[in-house]
Amino acid sequence: MLIDSYAYTNRMYNVHPVEKLLFAFLTMILCFEFDAYTNIAVIILVFVITVFKAKIPAKVYIKLMLIPFSFLIISIITLIINVIGNKSAALISFNILGVTLGITAQGINTAVILFFRTLAIVSCLYFLVLTTPVVDIINILKKLKIPSLFLELLQLIYRFIFVLTQAANEIYISQDSRLGYATLKNGYRSLGLLISSLFIKSYKNSEDLYVALEARGYNGEIKVLSKDYKFCYKNIIFIVLIELILISASMLLRR
Repeated sequence: MLIDSYAYTNRMYNVHPVEKLLFAFLTMILCFEFDAYTNIAVIILVFVITVFKAKIPAKVYIKLMLIPFSFLIISIITLIINVIGNKSAALISFNILGVTLGITAQGINTAVILFFRTLAIVSCLYFLVLTTPVVDIINILKKLKIPSLFLELLQLIYRFIFVLTQAANEIYISQDSRLGYATLKNGYRSLGLLISSLFIKSYKNSEDLYVALEARGYNGEIKVLSKDYKFCYKNIIFIVLIELILISASMLLRR
């Protein structure tokens, strides 16, 4: 819900969604070809634009960037430590149950590239989500002739994420106030009740939503009002220049 509120209140809200979508997706695509240093530059660039231009609080942005760290660390460990056949090629090697594991320079290099590439791509996605309402993104996808069924599902799922999160939080607070998580046994029991209650509540909410849509003349297509935006050619030129600078920097670092 906090992310959605920033999407409507940030300083880049009036910038055309196509411009923001163009910048985010072009940069994400190029991140797959960039080296670690250029991806670090992308992370810094997106941070500066999001925090100083869009005025998203730095603490909020950093907390969001910390979310994928747990997944990244697991991925990096599996890339750094590999099964090796030649101990001389490993920087560090050890045996576990007769299997030789080791850390190689190539594994470290691959892990570093993957780490910064993932953070760069995630930062681009956060920039888009924090500065552009989902309604505007869906309207752009609709103009690109994306199937309406997919867009409606996307819109409804996005909406229900916040509804279910709020419902789960309310149930958890209610259980916790009654010492539902005082012991491990009570905790598992309360968690099971929370999941079952959440499933019943989500089913009822979906039924209520469908009835509300039918009462408002739903004919298979969800129609929402879209805001009129104006293209800014300065922004498009800026995006092209940024992408060209990043490509040039990546090519120079590879030489």
